[in-house]
Amino acid sequence: MKTKILNLQFAFFLRDIVERPDIDFGDLNAKMLNVFDAMPQMIPTPRELPPEVPVIILRSSSGIYGCNISRSRIDFTLERTDENKSNTDILKDFNAKVSGLIKYILEKQEIVRFGMVARYFHKDNTASRTLRNKYFTNAIDGSEELSLRYNKQSESFGYKINDILEISSVEAVTNGVAEKGILVLRDINNNLKHGTHFDLETLSKISQKYAPRLSEAEVEGLVK
Repeated sequence: MKTKILNLQFAFFLRDIVERPDIDFGDLNAKMLNVFDAMPQMIPTPRELPPEVPVIILRSSSGIYGCNISRSRIDFTLERTDENKSNTDILKDFNAKVSGLIKYILEKQEIVRFGMVARYFHKDNTASRTLRNKYFTNAIDGSEELSLRYNKQSESFGYKINDILEISSVEAVTNGVAEKGILVLRDINNNLKHGTHFDLETLSKISQKYAPRLSEAEVEGLVK
């Protein structure tokens, strides 16, 4: 597989600070059909610390799924553990889990921001040359390491959506084997819109609209 998902993340930013996430979201795993089957970690986080610090950490015994719950946000993650599983199947699984989480969280708290993040590795023995030819001028000929970052904004359902891309030539180690290639991070999120929050229909539609940008075809279009 030349282009593969490394991991995916969906972040839910809550309108209010939750004093007791263990109570408010205590049934999250049950609602997600016990996908987080490893022993949960409960962290006695002092209230003096930033509200983004996790209070509960949920994991699956397989290492595929994770969920960090803090007083102000919830982050769901999916890690690739099977090198032979297709990117399409991984994204399908991820989107199904996110859809369930959107419904569950909105029944408990209001969401004011979201973020969906994909990290891909594209195998390329001449990664620096590929990026130079696609994004740069001859002024950087001979460079061994290249990276770029940019943000393309758009409007959707009354929200300003950021589409942030970070693209770098890297050397990654997979199963003990070093491979040259291109690391692509795509972070799609919205700017905070004061006085508003997402309803189920709007957040679901935005998620469905932008999820295809995390696909293998989209990422390959950025590095070829």
